[in-house]
Parts: sequence; structure tokens; C-alpha cells
Amino acid sequence: MSMRLSKGLTAAVAVTGLLLAGCSSGSSGESSSDVAADCTPANVFTTIKDGTLTIAAPEFPPFSSLAGGSAAGVDVDIITAIAEMECLTPEYVQVDYSGAVPAVQSGRADVAIGDYYRTTSRAEVVGLSEAMYVDGMGIISKDGMTDIPTILTRNVGTVDGYLWVADLQAQLGDKLKIYKSNVEMWADLDSGRIDVGIDSVPAAAFSAGQNGGDWKVTTADPYDPIGASVKPAQVGIPFTKSNTALGDALNADIAALRADGTLKQIFIDHDVDPSLTEVEESYLLDS
Repeated sequence: MSMRLSKGLTAAVAVTGLLLAGCSSGSSGESSSDVAADCTPANVFTTIKDGTLTIAAPEFPPFSSLAGGSAAGVDVDIITAIAEMECLTPEYVQVDYSGAVPAVQSGRADVAIGDYYRTTSRAEVVGLSEAMYVDGMGIISKDGMTDIPTILTRNVGTVDGYLWVADLQAQLGDKLKIYKSNVEMWADLDSGRIDVGIDSVPAAAFSAGQNGGDWKVTTADPYDPIGASVKPAQVGIPFTKSNTALGDALNADIAALRADGTLKQIFIDHDVDPSLTEVEESYLLDS
């Protein structure tokens, strides 16, 4: 799975899979509510279903996963914390990656999670919260390299759809191997068909942990010809564009989670670099 700028921008709604009612991280798929009767929400806004925050979520670890009937991941923990602050029960709609943003756009879900980039084209169809974290250009290698000019002298592969693919192609041409998924890329890394893989930092770190071996994951040093290494993507929460009060609440809640250290702790809990949560200002990438 890659984080494509084109993902979630189609007009058709493609909500698939099952509805997991009342799930929170580590919970079962049975409908339930743990919201106390005297709970006071931090903000005031409406949702599709009273007392419920409906969340479109793809299978995309370490950000979101509904495997086995439970919700888990970095973004799941963040949205669970937000739901608790707002006295709402999270309800997950399992979707393909390309279906999450259309689900929000059409009013089938209040929000989407799963490492969705803050881009100009996405902002045309849904609201986008302020940035929760940045998603840097991750380098997978045996020797922990970070210097892109050095990387370009090796056999390099990456997953289709990332922000850096076009720039890498301009540098490497046909020498760049482009994969449909990081599963295929890791197969070639493990077999030695490529020396270096390029993925998002969190996704690369998660896959390295799953694949074993002595692979090292680093963040690429800034290199002007590869724009994504200089200005990495920021991740926000897509929400229904007309529900501006929900957007305001998401922004306030994200700021509170950053201020009290919860956001950074979530990254630590998932073995992801907590410095990715250090966002000075939000911006949209052109797409």
C-alpha cells in the first residue's frame, strides 16, 4: 500500500467491507459505548449519528488496521483520543484506501484516517485538519545511508504513487524500479535485486520490523532535485467539508494532544520516530 496523492480523490464512493461499531484500539467489533453519562465534550459540533464518530479507515498499518475485528494503529489511537475528548463512540467503516475520502465527501463517514496527505487537490473535496505529523521520505538500506546522491548510485526501488517518484525517475530513468506495493519491494530487497528501498518513514519502519534482517530505516537528507526530501508531506484528518465546526474541534483536539505529549507518546508506543509529530506550521502540498 502506498500513499498516493490520487487516492481518495475519485468522485465515486467505494465503501467496502464491514462496519465495526463501537471499536476502539484493541476492542472487538461488537457495538458498545464506554462514554460516561456525565461526559462533557471539549467542543460542540454535529456528527452523522448522535453520540458516534463515524470513521472511514483502510487496512494500512502502522496507521490503521481493522484486521481481526479490532481497530489498531497510530491514526486509530489519535482518533480514539479525540473521540474520548468529545464524548463520542468511534464507529469504523472499513474501506479500500481510495474509498476513504469519497466516503467522507459523500457523508457516509464524518472523518477518515490512514495517513492522508494534506494536498491542494484533496482540500477541494473535503476539509482537512491541521497537520498531526509529517510523513518523511524513508530510506531502507543495510548501511543506514541518508545521502540521496549516494543512494542514486545504487539499485533503487520504491512504491508507485509517492510524492518523490517523478523526481526519482528524472534522476534515474529506467534504472528506478517501481512497485505496486511495498510487499513486492521488500521481496526484491530481501533477494538482493535492489540495494535500497524508499517508502514513507513510518511504513518503512513497520515493514522492517515485520521482515526481520538487518535493514536500517533512515530519513533522507534534503536534496533539492527530490522535492519530497525538502518539504515532506503532512498528514491531517479529512472531514466533511461543510462541517466546519467538526474541523475546528479536530484542530483544537490535535493541538491539545500535542501540548500534553499524547501525540508523541502514541508514536513511541508504535515504535515510530516521535519527532515526526513536531510540526511548526501546517501547509498544503500542490497536487
